[in-house]
Amino acid sequence: MKFKRSSDGRKLDHHTLQTMRQQAVKAVREGATPASLATAYGVSERTIYAWLAAFASRGQNALLAKPISGRPPKLGPDEMRWIARAVCDNSPQQFKFEFGLCTLSLIGELIKREFGKSLSLASVSRVMKLLGYSVQKPCIRPGNRTPPWSGSGRPRLIARSKPRRAPKGR
Repeated sequence: MKFKRSSDGRKLDHHTLQTMRQQAVKAVREGATPASLATAYGVSERTIYAWLAAFASRGQNALLAKPISGRPPKLGPDEMRWIARAVCDNSPQQFKFEFGLCTLSLIGELIKREFGKSLSLASVSRVMKLLGYSVQKPCIRPGNRTPPWSGSGRPRLIARSKPRRAPKGR
């Protein structure tokens, strides 16, 4: 019966994995068994044999961490920090927007204004998720907003409302 491992090599950073590969190959060359190393490192035995095969065919360079592929992000860390502060500390009206809630299109427009970078709605959503924001939550905090019925509006609403009666019969 197979069981799920508590550790997973995919969750480790590249430098740690590189060190693990180098130490595993060194340990096997010194006499350790791949099975014992697999249990010690929390990887499968097949992974240890793959590391050994790569070392045998391409040498020490095969065990080195490779650069992460993919397109570099459009927004840098400073820009991400600015967006996080802007969304958290300011309302859209402070940035001269007419609408009062932070929407993805509004945040995308703000990014375009400030940094001159155009992002798709999916990219803006990904940025907001990375910053820890949820799309459904409004930007206005409960302590800062005033209910629409407060002030002089409520007495007029009460005066205009008619008393309702329950329907007869049934």
